[in-house]
Order: sequence, then C-alpha cells, then structure tokens
Amino acid sequence: MWIPATRSRFKLASEKHAVILVFAVGVVLRAIPELVAYPYPIGYDVVNYYIPVVANFDAHWPTVSNQFPLYVLFLHFVNMATGLSTHSVVTGVAVAMFGVLGISLFYLSRWSLKLGIGLSIFLTLFVLFQMAVLRTAWDLHRDVFALAGLLFVFCLLGKKDAGRKGIAVILVLAAVTVAADRMIGALFCISSLAYAVMTRRRDTIATCILATGLFLFLLIASYSASDNSTSNIEILSKKTPIFYNPQNLLILFVVVNGLIMVPAAIGFLRMENNLLKVPLLVSLAGSFSWLAFPNISLLVADRWIIISGIFLSIFAGYGIAYMVKNLTPRLSATIAGSVLAAFAAIGLAYAIMPYDKPFVMYGIARGSIEDFVPLTMQFNSLDIQDNDKLLSTITWINHNTERD
Repeated sequence: MWIPATRSRFKLASEKHAVILVFAVGVVLRAIPELVAYPYPIGYDVVNYYIPVVANFDAHWPTVSNQFPLYVLFLHFVNMATGLSTHSVVTGVAVAMFGVLGISLFYLSRWSLKLGIGLSIFLTLFVLFQMAVLRTAWDLHRDVFALAGLLFVFCLLGKKDAGRKGIAVILVLAAVTVAADRMIGALFCISSLAYAVMTRRRDTIATCILATGLFLFLLIASYSASDNSTSNIEILSKKTPIFYNPQNLLILFVVVNGLIMVPAAIGFLRMENNLLKVPLLVSLAGSFSWLAFPNISLLVADRWIIISGIFLSIFAGYGIAYMVKNLTPRLSATIAGSVLAAFAAIGLAYAIMPYDKPFVMYGIARGSIEDFVPLTMQFNSLDIQDNDKLLSTITWINHNTERD
C-alpha cells in the first residue's frame, strides 16, 4: 500500500507544480508586452473603454450596465479595494487573467482530453503563444475572462461524477461566462445546448437552461436601453467598410490559422471529446459567414476568425500531442519542445516587435489584415512609439494656444 500512496502524492504534487508553472508562464508572457510599452497601455479597447469606464465608473454605469457589465464591474471592485491607479488595475487584472486562462487550458487537457501532465503543459503553452490568443489578450480582456470560465465549465462537464457541489460550481461559472461577454456567451449557450442534447444529463441540461436564460435576459436588456433603438438603426444603416471583403477575410484566416490547420485537423479527427467540437464548428461557420453574406460586416467574421483560431489551436496542440505520445520519451520531448520553441518565437515576436516592423508573416499581409487585427501588440490607438509625440503635441497646444 505504501508505493501506490507515494505515487499518488507525487502525482498530485507534480500536478500542482504544473498548474503553478502554466500560471506563471501565462502571467510573464502577458506582462512582457506591457513592460515593453510602459508607461503607456496597449490595446484599443483599453484606452477607449476599460480605463475611461473604470476611472469614471459612476458616470459610465448607466450605459455599460446594459452591455454585459460583469467584467467592468469586477474591475471597479478591484479598483475600489486596492486604491491603485486605473491603468494598473486594468493591466494587472488582464495579466492575471491570462495566467488563469492557462490554468483552465491545463485542466481541460488533463480532465477532458485525458493527457498526461507533460503533454498538458505542452498543449497549454502551445495555445498561449498563438497569435489568436495573444490578439484576444491585447484588448479583448473580458473575452479572456469569459473564455477561462467557458473552459473551466467544459472541464467540469467532462467529469460525469461532479456531484452537487460540482454542479453548483458549474452553474456559477456558467453564469459568470455568459454575463461577461456577448459573443463568448452566445457561443457557450449554443455549445451547452448541443451537449445537453447529446448527453441528456441533468447537469448539462441545468447548465444549458441557466446559461440560455441569463444570456437572453442580458441580451434583451442591452437592446431595450433608452438610446439603443436609435443607435441600432444607425448601425444597420452604415455601409460595409471597403476593407471588409472576402479576399481580406480569407487572408486573415490564413494568417491566423494557416500554420496550425494540419495538426488541428488531426486533433479534430482523433479527439473523442465532442463538447469542444461544437464551439469550433460554430466559430468556423461565423468565420466563413462572408461566403453567404459577403457585404454584411455586422456578422463580424473577423472576430469569429480569431475565436476559431483559439479553438483550432487547442485541437492543433492535441493533434501534436497525439502524434508524439507513442514515441520514445526523448524523441517525443524533442519534437514537442522544438514545435513549442518555434511557436513561442513567433508569439514573442508578435508581443514585442515595433508596430512598423512586425513579424514577416504579418508584415507581408499588412494591407489585408491591419484593419482587423493589430500587426503586433505594441499598439493602442496608435503606434506605442508615437505616444510620446502625441503627448508632446498636446503639451505644446496647451502652452501655445489660448484657453476658453
């Protein structure tokens, strides 16, 4: 009895160490572009939404309360509790949430995909270094928050013996996921509905009912706000931008997902877990919605391409893990390590390179993709390197023009 018990304790300790490792790598990876850009924030939504809303929360609350407000509400509470600057809170929470996303990917690999600790670490890091994931982390902070919740729910739904406490945790995480972001919430509702139909288990049905009900409530609230009827008419009347065309969208898909399509196809065919296949297929359908509706930018095919890239990277990581797991340990580690190193180099290049000198693959496609995604993470509303010039210009104007 002593040997199995010792092995069990060693395995538990190794898993805890692995969780700490993936969290730490996620935090460091997400902090690197912030440190390179310091003292300026990165991310369009960061400077135009998160920081202004949190800094003047009371003034903005009547508007944001009807826009799936959970994440900004969370930022507000952190800001109140810590007393830190708004920039520090928004950035710090985003960095921490990227580490939490890493933990959710690790447990997804362990519980749902049944991979060993080593291959689970590989899959987690492989996904974190992908362009689609880093682009999402750039300024779609509540998407990262919602994705982490979605993946944790998928982990727990993969365990058939969740029990009452497990079901309670699932329902709480489902509510958090849906309340955090509209697109991820919609994707989660569709996935939970499909899984409930496939399994007909009580926990999946309860999750589906709660998630769908809450999502519909928040969706109706967002469209029934005081000024929304007018704004919705204005949005519908806008013409599709010139850059939103099938050619550019196809190039964007190839740039984001081209390098991982083959291992992703292998992973899709070999993966026994059908729950993950639902959000992938839904996001792929959204990615190619331009085939049927080429001139309707409201379908946000570019956003769906990024989301599909996140799930394709999970399948690609699983496909690579599937191919190497039966090799000798040394050969398996060599191949997995080489693949991870290559994608880590690409991911770090995307995180830190100047905006006017992006990684070659993104630079070549600049004319087709820069209206959809940043070419590097070193950008907010303009190139990080130009922030000093902007501030100098504002200072000059303030000192050399008459005030009202």
